[in-house]
Amino acid sequence: MVMYRRDRSRGLRPAVTGLRRVVNIPPRCSQAVPNLSSVPLLQSRALLTLFCAATSLSACRTTPTPETRPEPARENATPPTPEIPATLALPTFDSAWTIIARTHWDTTYNGVNWRALRDTLRPRAEAAKTRAELRGVLQQMVGALKQSHFSIIPQEVSDVVESTSANAQASREGHVGLTVRWLNSQLVVTHVDTTGPAHAAGVRPGWLIRRLGSDSIEARFRRVPLDLDPRRVALAAFSQADGALRGAPGTAATATFVDGAQREQTLTMTRVAVPGTSVKFGNLPAIMSNLDWERRVESGKTIGIIRFNIWMPVLAREFDVAMDSLRGSDAIILDIRGNFGGVAGMSMGFAGHFVDTVIPVGIMKTRAQDIKFAINPRRVNTANERVSPFDGPMAIVVDELSVSTSEIFAGGLQSLGRARIVGSRTAGQALPAVAERLPNGDILYHAIADFLSPSGGRAEGSGVTPDESIGLTRDAFLRGGDPALDAALRWAATAPKPPRVTGPRITP
Repeated sequence: MVMYRRDRSRGLRPAVTGLRRVVNIPPRCSQAVPNLSSVPLLQSRALLTLFCAATSLSACRTTPTPETRPEPARENATPPTPEIPATLALPTFDSAWTIIARTHWDTTYNGVNWRALRDTLRPRAEAAKTRAELRGVLQQMVGALKQSHFSIIPQEVSDVVESTSANAQASREGHVGLTVRWLNSQLVVTHVDTTGPAHAAGVRPGWLIRRLGSDSIEARFRRVPLDLDPRRVALAAFSQADGALRGAPGTAATATFVDGAQREQTLTMTRVAVPGTSVKFGNLPAIMSNLDWERRVESGKTIGIIRFNIWMPVLAREFDVAMDSLRGSDAIILDIRGNFGGVAGMSMGFAGHFVDTVIPVGIMKTRAQDIKFAINPRRVNTANERVSPFDGPMAIVVDELSVSTSEIFAGGLQSLGRARIVGSRTAGQALPAVAERLPNGDILYHAIADFLSPSGGRAEGSGVTPDESIGLTRDAFLRGGDPALDAALRWAATAPKPPRVTGPRITP
C-alpha cells in the first residue's frame, strides 16, 4: 500500500510501505436506490454525492430517479433467486466486525458494546439470502457507531468503475454546469458555468429549482426528517440535485426553475463531459478531479484564488503551478466549498505553501500511536528555483459541503493562526479512513483514527467554525454576488501581513 512522506524539494511524495492508504472521503449511502448496479450516478461520484453519516443513514435513503426506479412486480414472475451464497454471509459479517474491532481507535467503540452488537446481528447475517439483506445488517452494524466514514460500498459500484476506468472517455460523466445549495428550505442555483449548457439555456445564479425531471423537490425530500442536522439536509439536497442533473455526456437533463421574476421555466439541457482528470484510488470508485485559479483586483490589491474539488495526488502538481503563478499576489484565497476530502496526507504538502516551519497541521490518533501531520515548507518551485512559502494574508472559504481532509486542512491552519476561515460551518466529518474488500466482494469503508487540530480541537461532529460566518440568501445570488467569496476578498484586500507561525500547540 501507499502512505506519504515529506520530500523537502518536492513536497508530498508516495512511499511504498506496509501501511494502507489513508483516505478522507465520506462514503455515500449505499442504500440510496434499490438496484445499485443500474445507476449511472454511482459510477464516478459514488463517494462524492449522497454520502450518509452514520448518524443519518436512514435519512439519506432516497426515491430512485425515473430512469432508475425498479419496474413493478409482474404476475407469474419468477421469484428472485438468492444473490449471495450461504457460505459467504457469515464470513462477510465476521470479517467486517473483526476489522472494526481491531482498528477502531476508541476501545469503547463510541459507547457501543461491540461484542453484544455482534451477538445480536450475527444470526440475521447468517439468515440473509440476498446481498441487499446482508448489506442491511452490515449497515446497521456500522451505523450503530454514530460516526462518519463508516459505510458498505457495494461490489457493483467498484466493479462497474474498474471496468470503465481504463477508457478515460468512457468513464467520464456529464453535467450541465451549475452548482446548487439548500438555502432557507429552497434549492438555489449558486453558480453557473458561463461555458456550460445551463448558462446557454438561460439559467442564472439565484434561480430556484422546483422540479428535477418529473419529480418535485418536495417529493424528493419527503423522507428527510425535519429535525435532521441542517448540514445533513444541505448535503441531501445537493446530492438529489447533482445526481439528477448528471448523466452520460450527450444525454438530456430537464429541470423546472423559478427565475428572478418568479416565473417558472422548464428547460432541457444537453449534458457535457465533466472537466478534469479521472483518478482511481485503491478500492474506491473513480473520481473526476479538477483545479482552477485566477487573479482578481480588490481595492488596488491583487488577490489569487485557487479552487479544487478533491484532495488527490494528481492535483499536487497543478496546485504547485498555481502557487508559482500567484506567488507575487498580495493575498491568496483557497475556495474549498463543496470539496469532499481525499488523501489526508496531502494537507501537509499544501500547508507547506503557506507555513515556513516544520510543525504539525494536526495529529491523527490511532489505537496504537499518535501521528503528527508535519507541514512540509515548500522552498523550491516547479522550476527548481529557491523560493519561500507565501507569507501574505490567506483566507479559506468553506461551507457545509467542505468535508474530511478539507476540514483537517482548514481547521489546522485556523488553529495555527495562519488562515482566516470564511463561510459556513463545515460538515463535521473528519475521520481518517481506509477501504477494505470483504469476502462477498463489497467494500468496508471504515475510520481508523480520530484527528485533532494543533490546539486539540476536533472537527468530527462540530465541524470547523468560520472566523467570519456568512449568511447566504437567494437575493444575493440573484444580484450576481457570491457572499462568502466577496467577504473573503474584502478581508484579503485590507488584511495586514500575518505573523510568522512559530510552533505547535498540540494537546495530548
